[in-house]
Amino acid sequence: MRNKIYKSTLLIILCTMILVPVKVSAEEIDGETEYISMEDDPEGTVDEILMPTYSTAYALNWSVGNNVLKQTKDFSKSAGSTISISVKIGPTVKNVKIGIKKNNSIKKYIKATNTVNKIFTITESGKYRVFVENKSGKTITVKGNYRR
Repeated sequence: MRNKIYKSTLLIILCTMILVPVKVSAEEIDGETEYISMEDDPEGTVDEILMPTYSTAYALNWSVGNNVLKQTKDFSKSAGSTISISVKIGPTVKNVKIGIKKNNSIKKYIKATNTVNKIFTITESGKYRVFVENKSGKTITVKGNYRR
């Protein structure tokens, strides 16, 4: 009789454990990449950019007048590291340079018309800035980010 009571009690406990709802939550973590979508890109040229999650993106949302050079504050970079720039220029124009400057003198840049997705490799340690130089004849907007 005692054995039957023990088995019955054990069965009731097991059924209770199975039938009682338990709230479980999980967070999905991807340590390698993250998805970034650039807004207002009618041509679809900058829809998906995969970048390491361990770097920080700094927003660029600038209005740059004609014959104006706009730049970030300087930051330190070591040789072998990178600076990436992903921006959209509006309206589509010519004579716009987007790039990096070392110690306010040495420039590495590309000439851009509407979108830029460029990674600059740092060959020499020092202080760098991201810059936009507009000689298009009209005011432009530059929206996106850079990673240092």
